[in-house]
Amino acid sequence: MPAIAIAILLPATFSMEPIVGLTLLLGIYGSSMFGGAIPAILCNTPGSAVNALTTYDGYPMTKRGEASRALALAYGASFLGGVLSVIALILFAPILADIAPLFGSREIFLACLLGMVLVVITHTGQHMAAGFLLCLGVFLSTIGLEPIQYTQRFTFGQPWLASGVNLIVVVLGLFALSQAFILLVNGDENMPEPEIKGSLFTPLKEVFKMPKVFLPAAGFGVVMGIIPGVGEFLAQFFSYNLAQKISKKPEEFGKGSPEGIVASEASNNAVPGAALIPLLALGVPGEALTAMMLTVFYVHNVVLLAAIVC
Repeated sequence: MPAIAIAILLPATFSMEPIVGLTLLLGIYGSSMFGGAIPAILCNTPGSAVNALTTYDGYPMTKRGEASRALALAYGASFLGGVLSVIALILFAPILADIAPLFGSREIFLACLLGMVLVVITHTGQHMAAGFLLCLGVFLSTIGLEPIQYTQRFTFGQPWLASGVNLIVVVLGLFALSQAFILLVNGDENMPEPEIKGSLFTPLKEVFKMPKVFLPAAGFGVVMGIIPGVGEFLAQFFSYNLAQKISKKPEEFGKGSPEGIVASEASNNAVPGAALIPLLALGVPGEALTAMMLTVFYVHNVVLLAAIVC
């Protein structure tokens, strides 16, 4: 998990030059987005919470013997999404930094509300189940101390619930445990291993043939990365839902659609570069990982310099 890796290496960066320490942490931040797609595609368990949607189409492709193609699509989409977010950071940081302060609590609430609506809409034929699980997730997020007056909500007098329910642990646990239970119920069956077909690099060309998928997905990632507190989840649901709507084969989504992998990976890999825009320009972290990187700026006394550069 990137948060754990950054937390472990964060003290080591205090003795490094600022550019070296930031490069180390940003390398972990960016590479973890694609790294989490590898177990998501190969064994239906996302390596990080932001790769949850990749399991929808990545694992079905693996079962068809197209693991190499799925990994190549994920890598190509991740690379393009990351490059576009870095270009946005370099070229449009001053403009986007002027827009970012305009997003207040009302705008962030509406963006989150739209994301919740898309969660239900995306699950075609399972709207009731998706709505119920969405309400359950909202309830779980309210457990702990509320951030305004620090009153306890649904802790039932248990101190260990005061810090709330960790989203990353819950998401990974649900995906990993569900696959573990499936394997446990199926037993030790001698299932034929799917033949792995194709090259690992040839499908990279497929990504460039899907500009209507990866360009909007990367755009969603950039926009959602700029808005503090939104991040990869909302960007993924936006891009995945849009890709399904404009696809000529929407029925393949969730069953091994290459467009689904491209939309998911391009969006979540476009967030890291964009999340640095409010961090560098305003000193406001876009998400939890960029908040950890802000510590490095404080230690090396380069916060004001970063804001001036932007």
